[in-house]
Amino acid sequence: MKRLLIACETIRDEVEMAMKKQGVAMATVWMPNNLHDSPERLRAALQEEINKAEASYDELLFAYGNCGNGLLGLQSEKATIIIPRFGDCIDILLCEKCNLDRVRTNTYFLTEGWLRGDRSLDKEYEYNVKKYGEKRAKMVAGIMYKNYKNLMLIDTGAFDVAENLPRVHDIGKLIGLEVVVDQGSISPLEKLVSGQWNESFCVVPPGRPTTKDDFDGVDVRSA
Repeated sequence: MKRLLIACETIRDEVEMAMKKQGVAMATVWMPNNLHDSPERLRAALQEEINKAEASYDELLFAYGNCGNGLLGLQSEKATIIIPRFGDCIDILLCEKCNLDRVRTNTYFLTEGWLRGDRSLDKEYEYNVKKYGEKRAKMVAGIMYKNYKNLMLIDTGAFDVAENLPRVHDIGKLIGLEVVVDQGSISPLEKLVSGQWNESFCVVPPGRPTTKDDFDGVDVRSA
């Protein structure tokens, strides 16, 4: 079976580590992280990749959660679609955390991949300083992050935590959040790339679109 992996650039470190640990090499399409700004745009971009790939591959693997329902309605006429049954990448990387729903109520999450993004928290803050000035930028940050308490760096094992911590602490000071580090997991990604598709995966046959039923019981997370 010929497989293609379609993955979010944000979790590239973790996906590449999963493939390395499983001894897997496969063709991969890396999708821009700014697609998360709009579930509709994400869905359209992913469907475009499906349309391009389905004639050449039997199975299309997605290193994505169902971000903002952005993976609903995807369909291939010729290939099987496989998607982890998680709300988003945070749910994937923190799948072993028993109190995740409670933690998510007051925590903003980071990995090195998120820090590399074009709209990282500090880059966004700097943009607001240039546009509005320091005083207003602080006010905007205060409004945006008023419901958060912690800024969590997820230690997935795919990057150097110590190397990133100074920047994370600087971001914490900028937006008034307490920095914490917690252990993550790439187990779902390892299962995805190695074909260990248990009940934690949607396996959608050719000719049928992905639906809400495929993600039954999975919390809808914002894109």
